[in-house]
Amino acid sequence: MNEYITSYSTKNLSKRIAFYLRSCGNLHYFAAIRPYLDYFINRGIHQVFLVVSHLSSECQENSEYAGYNDLFTTNCDLDTYDLVVTPSFLRAEERTDRTQAVQIFHGMSDKPFTYERDFSNYLLCLCVGQRQADRLLQTPCNKTMKWKLIGYPKFDYPPTSRPLFENDRKTLIYCPTWRKEDISSIEIFIDGIDVIDRLTEDYNLIVKPHPNIFNPDRQFYDASIVDRLHKIPNIKLIKSGNVMPWFARADLFIGDISAAGYEWLYYNKPMVFLNPQPGVLQASTDVDSMTFLWQCGDVCDDMQQLKQLVDLNIECDRYQALREKLLHYSVFNPRDNGATQRGIAEIERLLAQQDANSIAHTIAS
Repeated sequence: MNEYITSYSTKNLSKRIAFYLRSCGNLHYFAAIRPYLDYFINRGIHQVFLVVSHLSSECQENSEYAGYNDLFTTNCDLDTYDLVVTPSFLRAEERTDRTQAVQIFHGMSDKPFTYERDFSNYLLCLCVGQRQADRLLQTPCNKTMKWKLIGYPKFDYPPTSRPLFENDRKTLIYCPTWRKEDISSIEIFIDGIDVIDRLTEDYNLIVKPHPNIFNPDRQFYDASIVDRLHKIPNIKLIKSGNVMPWFARADLFIGDISAAGYEWLYYNKPMVFLNPQPGVLQASTDVDSMTFLWQCGDVCDDMQQLKQLVDLNIECDRYQALREKLLHYSVFNPRDNGATQRGIAEIERLLAQQDANSIAHTIAS
C-alpha cells in the first residue's frame, strides 16, 4: 500500500497553478504575484500560468513582464486549474463554488470597499497583518473566512532603483491613488503647477501614480490626465507596479488615500497627505476610516500650503514613533524578510492537502 501511495503521489505531484491578473495592465497585481511566481518557476515542478482576459502587444512589450511572456494565457476558466493564486477580488462571473483560490491581496488599503468583499469561500487568505485581518473579520460574511498572517512579501529584501538625480538635494515622492470614488488627489496636484515649480526648485520630485492611472482599460481612465503628467517639467514620472525601489531613494512621501503609504512605513520617513476632499476628509484614529493612516503625518487641505508642509517635515519629523506603531499593527514581522516563505509554506500545504485528498479518494473508490 505504501508503495502504491508513493507512486500515485509522485505521478500527481505536478499541479496547474493560475496566477490571476485579470488584465495584463494590472501591474500592481503582478508586483504582488511575482515573489510567489518566481518561487514556483524556480522549483520547476508545477505548471504555472499568468492568466489574463486578453493580451495586447503593449502589455507583452512592457519591461516588467520581461522573462514571463511565455507564461501568459487567456484561459480564464479558473476551474481548469488546481489552484488559483490571486491578488484580485474575484468577481461572481469569474469563479464557481469549485474554484480553488488563495487570496494574497495586492496592498494594504484603507479603502472601505476592499473589506466589504466576500472572502468566505477562498481556500485561504494570506493577510499582511493584524489590521487587515481585523477589518476583514468585521464584515459579517467574512467571520468564517480562513486566514493566516504572513507579512508583506514586497518587504522581503526590497530592491533599490538606479539613482534618478545627479545632485545632493532631498527627494520627494508623490503617489496618488486611483480615481475611483473621488479619493485621488491627482487632479488637485496637476492643477497646482506653480506649487510643483516651487517644490522642484528645492527638491527632486518623483511622481509615481497608481498603475491604473495609465491603464486605458479601467473605467475612470482619463487620457488628458496622463498627457498633463507627461508635460510637468522637472519631475521623474514612474510607471510601475512596485513602488518600493523608488521609495528607497526618497526622503519624504506625499500621498492621499493610497495604500502605498503603508509601504512607505517600512522606511519610517516623513509623510504629508494631500487631501482629495478638503473640508470633508480628516485624519482619524478609527481603524475603519479611510484616513486611518493620516495620523502619521501632516494633512494638506490647500495645495498652496504643500511646499510649506514639506519644508516643515523635512526639517523636523514629529511622527516617527506613531508610524512605527502603525507599521507593526499593519504588517506581521515587517522587516524579517520572511513573508514570502511564510506565504509559500501555506500554499505548499494546500497543494499537499490536495494530493492527500486525491490519494484518499482513489483508494476509497
